[in-house]
Amino acid sequence: MNIPPYLWGAGVHLEYLGRELANLVNRQHAIIILCFGKQQLISDNVTVQGISPDFTFSFQDQRHLKVFDVLLRNLFMAGVLQEADILHCHTWYTHFAGCLLKQLMGITLVLTTHSLEPQRSWKAEQLGSAYKAAAWLEKTAYRNADGVIAVSRAMQHDVHALYGVPLQKIRVIHNGIDTNRYKPTSAPAVLNRMMVCGW
Repeated sequence: MNIPPYLWGAGVHLEYLGRELANLVNRQHAIIILCFGKQQLISDNVTVQGISPDFTFSFQDQRHLKVFDVLLRNLFMAGVLQEADILHCHTWYTHFAGCLLKQLMGITLVLTTHSLEPQRSWKAEQLGSAYKAAAWLEKTAYRNADGVIAVSRAMQHDVHALYGVPLQKIRVIHNGIDTNRYKPTSAPAVLNRMMVCGW
């Protein structure tokens, strides 16, 4: 099953996570994936709904476009979801929806951390003060989450050090590999080329 979103690392992560969660307990759980874009999929116990509101903000600083677009999509996500037992968010792009829905629905919020905004300070030049807003959204989400999944021990340490999340709330689960799809293959032509080039 090819589950959207198709873009970026979080999209790849969600494709496989969604597939594995859908297969648990004889496929008895309903998995709903809300993502940015126009993706739509209903298959068995998996529903994917892209959020792509047709609205244009008017503001003076064009660098703020990204954060306003993200917040608008988050509001739509919060309005679309009717019920859930657990919310699972990836990246600051969805953290506002997660925090809002946690309060509105009184349900558990879990975050998976792949990277953290304070470690990507180069984005400040690109986004201007919107970078501060993104970092604030991220910090707020981590401090309100019921649990955090870190993809490495280093990321666990960073979440604790940067946001004060207690270590007992952070579980390390390394990114998995689909060994049926990604596996070593013999490619003598590639190996020979590498030896000729001196790699």
